[in-house]
Amino acid sequence: MKKQTQQFEQEIRNALKGKTIPILVLDQRWHELFPYGEKPGPVITLEEQVNQLLQRQGKLVNEIKELKKVKKRLMAGIVSGMSTPYEKSKNKKDNQQRLFLETKERIETESRELMTIPNQIKKKNEELLIVGAGYCLEKLRDGDARLESAKKRLEELQQQVKEAKTYKEDLEKQMDSAYSLMHGVLGHDIMNLFDSDK
Repeated sequence: MKKQTQQFEQEIRNALKGKTIPILVLDQRWHELFPYGEKPGPVITLEEQVNQLLQRQGKLVNEIKELKKVKKRLMAGIVSGMSTPYEKSKNKKDNQQRLFLETKERIETESRELMTIPNQIKKKNEELLIVGAGYCLEKLRDGDARLESAKKRLEELQQQVKEAKTYKEDLEKQMDSAYSLMHGVLGHDIMNLFDSDK
């Protein structure tokens, strides 16, 4: 079974090469594959990981945007401070330059991290697809087995209904025949007594 699972996973990986798949946690069709929230633990874990990566990506984009604004303000402060005498503003200039360099370094660091996130999202998303597809395939196989069982049971019930109907029709014929024969043998008056006794 494990060999079959690994083979299935490899087949999916091969099929995905060169294809763009949507981010599953953002795709409504993905969630509809799991009615009533019936998601297995590994799927839930991978979804959480993809969501965390998406949140981190959004946070980094916003932080970098804000840091660039701060960097621009610091640069403007440094440029405007160039016209002031050196002795008066040495501490302020040094502090602005230090903050400018720290901000620049932080932008670079967060930008490098931001560059790695799409690939991480892609890998986790593919892993999620593989795990989810395996789960869904098992559900389909299980559903096929249950469907076959239900069909077999339905055929058995149909046969029982057919046999019961045939039995009922034969019994009605026997009763009609017996009533006719009794009517002929016993006569109308005695059969009326029998009919009123019912």
